[in-house]
Amino acid sequence: MDVGDVFDLKRMFVGDFPLLFLAEIAVRTFVLYAYALIMLRFMGRRGMRQISVFDLAIIIALGSAVGDPMFYPDVPLLHGMVVITVIVVVERLLAEIVQRSEKADTFISGKPIRVVYEGRLELLENGESGLSREELFSELRNLQVQQLGQVHVAYLEQSGEVSAFLYDEQEVGPGLPIVPPWDLEPPVAFQAGDNVPDSNTYACQNCGTTIYLEGERPFPTCPHCEREQWLRALRVPLKRMRDDRQEGP
Repeated sequence: MDVGDVFDLKRMFVGDFPLLFLAEIAVRTFVLYAYALIMLRFMGRRGMRQISVFDLAIIIALGSAVGDPMFYPDVPLLHGMVVITVIVVVERLLAEIVQRSEKADTFISGKPIRVVYEGRLELLENGESGLSREELFSELRNLQVQQLGQVHVAYLEQSGEVSAFLYDEQEVGPGLPIVPPWDLEPPVAFQAGDNVPDSNTYACQNCGTTIYLEGERPFPTCPHCEREQWLRALRVPLKRMRDDRQEGP
């Protein structure tokens, strides 16, 4: 390319092809888009659910197969259509294999990962999840969870969503508060070695382990994860807690 061709608007927007080629691109786009819709319909509802790693690979492959023939004149439409067909057929075959084999399903889709158990975080112990603590707390808040003592067990599903089984109201114990979001209102934390301000149940800020501590005694390290930061465990629902603050003593 010559220096004089730099920032040549005709080359940038039209290229070296005749303007009539724009009409060919429009036809190519219509044909491949319509064909892709038909083949995606053939994939069935499974292909339209939450995106898994395998689904993401299909999307990338389909994007290349559909995109290139749309505007590259040296790539015939039939080539793109063959690629799309093969991808969809392979997806259908794998769907049948997954339905028949649990091992194949686990290999392709992964398996649920337990991230909370009996009010205590197992997220850091399961580093394979790729889910941060803040992301987990956000998902739990969407399930109306205010503190980890409400959660019997929670899983990170293959789809990337968090599902949780909660304790009945009468079974809920104190737990690590997760509302409001810590980024908006950092909680009041205590350090190991500091004196406990009053006899109460406190939660480890790292893993959520709860212990009852007597006032005027030093905070210990967490017996589970050996971290040193503690928060006052939340016992009552957030709405009631706010009402109590407004009413005063």
